[in-house]
Formats: sequence, C-alpha cells, structure tokens
Amino acid sequence: MANESGRRVFILGGGAGLGAHQVGAIKYLEECGIKPDVLICSSIGAINGCVYGSGGVVALEDAWREFRSLPMLRPSLRDNPLTGLSLFSLDRAAARLEEFMDFPKLLDSRIDLEIILLNLSRGYAQMWSSHDCREWTELRDVARAGYAIPPLFAPIKIRGEYYADGGLAWNIPLEHALECNATEIYVLAPIASQLPYQARFSGLLDYAGRLVDVLWRTIGNMGHLYARMDDGKFHGVPVTIIEPTEEMSGFSALGLFHAFPRKSQRMIAAGYRDAKRTMERPPLDAAELAREAV
Repeated sequence: MANESGRRVFILGGGAGLGAHQVGAIKYLEECGIKPDVLICSSIGAINGCVYGSGGVVALEDAWREFRSLPMLRPSLRDNPLTGLSLFSLDRAAARLEEFMDFPKLLDSRIDLEIILLNLSRGYAQMWSSHDCREWTELRDVARAGYAIPPLFAPIKIRGEYYADGGLAWNIPLEHALECNATEIYVLAPIASQLPYQARFSGLLDYAGRLVDVLWRTIGNMGHLYARMDDGKFHGVPVTIIEPTEEMSGFSALGLFHAFPRKSQRMIAAGYRDAKRTMERPPLDAAELAREAV
C-alpha cells in the first residue's frame, strides 16, 4: 500500500471497448503488490473501477470474458432518435454490467471512487466522488452517467441536472489526483499516445483519417499528454503511465464500440504485457529524458 502520508491513485482513462487493456494492467500491478487507495475513472474506466471495487481482478476478468457490446445497442420507446435524446437505450448494457457491481459495497469501500462526468446542464466537466453520494442508488446513477456516451446513450438526471460521459472533456485528470493527496499516480490509458510516423498522404481520405487519429489520441490522453513532467514526476509526485504501444493506436469506430470475448482477452493480455514492460523499464537518465521530450 501507499505510505501513510498520502495515497496511491489509479487513473482509469476512457477508451470504450479498449478498456479491457486496463484489466491486464491492473492484474500485473496487483502481482507486484501495487493496489489503489483512490480510483479516478472516466468512461469505460468508470465501469472498470466499479467492477474492480466490487470484486477485484477476478470480477473484471469475468465481466470482460462474457460481455458483448453490439447486442446491447438497441433503442427503446423512451430512448430513440425520434422521441428521445439518444440513438440507443442504456438499460440493457447497464443491467448486464451491474451484475458485476455492488454499489452498497462501493459506497462503504476503503477505496475512494471518483468518477468524471460532463454536466450538460452547466456545460463543464465535474468530478463526483462516492463520498458525495447520499445512497447507493445515487452512486449507481453516477456510474451510469459516467459511461453514458453521447449521443449513443441519453444523459442521466442527478439532483435535477443532466450528466453524461465526461471522457470527452477531461479523460486523464492528473490535477485531480493531486487534490486526492496522491503520493503515487498510475495512469492506465487504453488509448495509445504515440502514433506511427506518416511521411506522406495518398489523398484527402488518408489525410482526414490521420487527423481523426490525432484528435482521438489527443482527446483520449487529455490531461497527461502535455503535462509538464520533471524526471517522471508531476508536481513532485511520481507518475507511471501504462498504455498500449503505437501498433494499437488510431481510431476505428467498430474497434472502439465492438467488444467481444476473444478481442477482450487479447486486450487483457496486451495490458498485462504493457504493464510489465513499463514497470521493468530502467529509469531514464537526463539525456534520455531530454530526447523523449523532443
């Protein structure tokens, strides 16, 4: 565990179907004796955080082993493009996911759960802590809002205001980790921050595709991509970033939203390998740090 003067914070960034990568990373970190005191969660990270806080790595592996996303995407009489605020209903996905979530346990857990939401009523990102919730049903609503990706799913009403997935606004909130008295920060980012080098473009579609990849990489890593790090530390706090390699970078709508067991198992294995590679990498010297910053 983290030392008594502070807390170990895991930041679970968003990335939809790529979120299985975090499962392998958490599994490896646990094998190293590294467990969180605080979970800061965005989008798919909110799902992973709730499942992990409820049943640990075993529950995470079970959830991803069984989950298929596309059959969950159906409209309803309330949630549809004609009379509602979304393309699909969240009900089927929430019911399936919540089989692995124990909200009364999460409310009383030693692990602080912080979920990033987009407050659509006020127009800005907002952090909701499990400590802010009056009862477990409100924590359930906060969790649902955390992965209510607009316009796929309708916003969730909490205390009279509308909330949705906050990942588009604040996906990797390093600053909030400091507010949680972090002495160690582990960023589990399922979206690669590095793209393969591209020297030329074959045409407009190729150029547009590259722009989408860059925007996806930037939004997905907002909060740490351009953070001012000093010798691997953010304002004096050590930061470890575990992310996929550039071979798994780039935007794909089907790849993003299509989760199924075989793909999830590959992502879990990749997350484990990437965590192992990151944790076993020797510290960079000053010259290497300067080269990486260029």
